[in-house]
Amino acid sequence: MSENIHVIYSRTVFESSTEQKTRFNELLKMATLLKDSCIEGEKIVSGFTNIIGDCWHAFYYKAPVINENAKQLDKVQYDFMKELLKNEEYNQWHALTKGDELLSVLTSVSIAEQLLKSFQYYEEQKNPFQIEQLEAFQKQQQMPSAANDLPQKREYLKQLSKTSIGMMLQENKKNIHQTKTAVMKVGTMDGKKLEQVPLSDQFKLAKMISERKELHKIAELVGRFKKIAMKKQKAKQAQTIQHHSVSFGHELSRLLPAELANYMLGHSKLDFLKRLSEHQTLVFNKKGKERQGKGPIIVCMDESSSMTSIKAQSKAFCIALLNIAKKQRRDFAIIPFATNVGEIKFFRKGQAKTQELIQFSDSFIGGGTNYELPLREALKLLKKSEFKKADLLFVTDGSSFLPSRFIEEFAQTKKQKQFECTSIVLTNLINTVDLNVVDRFSDRVIEVNELFEAEDAFVL
Repeated sequence: MSENIHVIYSRTVFESSTEQKTRFNELLKMATLLKDSCIEGEKIVSGFTNIIGDCWHAFYYKAPVINENAKQLDKVQYDFMKELLKNEEYNQWHALTKGDELLSVLTSVSIAEQLLKSFQYYEEQKNPFQIEQLEAFQKQQQMPSAANDLPQKREYLKQLSKTSIGMMLQENKKNIHQTKTAVMKVGTMDGKKLEQVPLSDQFKLAKMISERKELHKIAELVGRFKKIAMKKQKAKQAQTIQHHSVSFGHELSRLLPAELANYMLGHSKLDFLKRLSEHQTLVFNKKGKERQGKGPIIVCMDESSSMTSIKAQSKAFCIALLNIAKKQRRDFAIIPFATNVGEIKFFRKGQAKTQELIQFSDSFIGGGTNYELPLREALKLLKKSEFKKADLLFVTDGSSFLPSRFIEEFAQTKKQKQFECTSIVLTNLINTVDLNVVDRFSDRVIEVNELFEAEDAFVL
């Protein structure tokens, strides 16, 4: 059993400090993918973890140097690293991995997995008669099964180092790079930068991504929606600036963005400082309206069965809107619905943890379409909010009945809380939406074939 096998990086053929070995052993605890591959390797050949630890050392450190005396400690490990360091594929890939712990660990895991596959092939190629003889000899000598052909396995490992290292790297570079890219995208879906994501969390993400391929797709779509949102938000900001009155002054908090740019540029910095001291820099006029708190952004997202084909797109759409809420410091809620309402996700001031977004990305309801239930839940949230001027987005590709009494209640609450409801209707040849019903509770209706066309939804 794997829990009975203790993996530790205890022997290296490199000029190495105790701290460097300690670091790899810390990574073994952090990265389940790394630990699991080493456990499987130790079942096959003793010292497997040391080889993978040295692979990590070779890829992570800028200029790894082999200790020539280490040949006496373990010739197979020594020969493996010698062959690795002189391989052209290694030298090309090392230019990317040095100093990058995530990429170095992913590369080491890839080599470990390739070696495990090779050992599996080695076992499959054994002659059944030879296996019988080995098992009989093992019983006679009372040898453990893992050690019965250890010399042959170590010799096989030595041959692999001479013939297959380049191929191992060449075949897996693309997958390794895709995993690193996916970790970056999934880890930053909530608006963080990658350097703000702890390394231990990056390893967890790598494992999740290997098990759930759709996560990478959703993260890529979030990136596309973010670009659309950024474009629309910039256009909105430019339009807002045009409506502000501008005067001369020196208060830094009211400087126009153009004046801040003058300060950053070397050739205009002195002129800017001179004008600032003379109270002649352009500032926004204080007479404009003070910025007020805004109500939440609420998304009612249709998760009926007909939306299954664009599940990833709809999840990414919501996460991109969450990023806007975070920047505007507004509460954000997602109300998934089909025949019934699913689990409502609420994010205070748009703050979300990556794990919460992953759980949201995994969920989907399925079933029919009911407008009233999600809209009622939205009204509850709107009534609880201390702020007015909320934004409600209602996304659907199906039709539903709404009683007149509810539409009246909805209109009354809208008047009290001064929120705006935008409905995004997905139209195609299969599904038909009764626009008359949607019009009755919406301030505006956006008809699109796919959510990427709903750019105006990001003007919040």
